[in-house]
Amino acid sequence: MRTKIFVYVFVLPLLLGFASDRNFPNSGDTPVALIKKIVKNVQYAKINQNLWEEAKTGLPLNSGEKVKTGSKSIALILFTDGSGLLNVRENSILTINSKLENKKLNKDTFIEKGTVSFEVNKQEDEEFKFTTPTAVASIRGTTGLFDVLENGESKMILETGSVELFSKSGKKVTLTAGNTVVFDLAGNANVYPSTDDDKKKLGSAKSLNTKKVKIKTENGEVDVEFFSDDNK
Repeated sequence: MRTKIFVYVFVLPLLLGFASDRNFPNSGDTPVALIKKIVKNVQYAKINQNLWEEAKTGLPLNSGEKVKTGSKSIALILFTDGSGLLNVRENSILTINSKLENKKLNKDTFIEKGTVSFEVNKQEDEEFKFTTPTAVASIRGTTGLFDVLENGESKMILETGSVELFSKSGKKVTLTAGNTVVFDLAGNANVYPSTDDDKKKLGSAKSLNTKKVKIKTENGEVDVEFFSDDNK
C-alpha cells in the first residue's frame, strides 16, 4: 500500500478599522510575538515594507510586521505576554498589530487571507481582536478558527467560549461554542450550528502531528519532519 505524505522541513472598523493600512504604532522595542514553529515556506515583512524575507524559528515580531505562509506551510505564532497562540495555515497572510494604552497592550491581528486557528487565554482589561476585510472579533478566552474565504467572506468556527463580532455594516453577533458564523461582503451574518465539515476543518487546522526522519545528502544528514494527509 502506498502512503501519500507531504514533506515539511522545519526551519522554525469603518467600525473598528477594517483596512490593512490602519495605524497601529509600535508598542516599543519588546516584540509582541514570536514565531515558535515553522513548517516549510514561511516569510515575513517588516513594518511598512513589501519585501518578503525568509522567517526563522524564534523570529520576534513587532507591531505592524506581516507573516505569510506558502503552499502546505504552517507558522505557529506565540504572543510574548502569553495571551494567545496562533496556528497560521497554508496560503495565509496576517499582520500582528498592537497598541499600548494606559499600560495595557491591546492586540489586533489582521487576517488578510487564509486560515488561522487560535487559542486565546482569558483577557482581563486588555483587548485581543481579530480583524478581516468584513468582520472584527473581540476575544476574551476562546479556541476556534477564523477563515478569510477566497470569495472575500469571513468565517469563524468557535470551539469554546463566546465571542462578540461586528460586521462591516455594524451588525453585532454573539457567537457561542459549537456554532459558526459567516459574514458576506455586504456585512450580513449567517449563524448556524457547526457542521461536521466545520468541525473537521477546525481539527485539521489545529493539527501539528509530525514524524521525523533523517535523509542523507552530500553535506551529511538532514532532519526532515513530515505528516500524512490523514485529516483530509
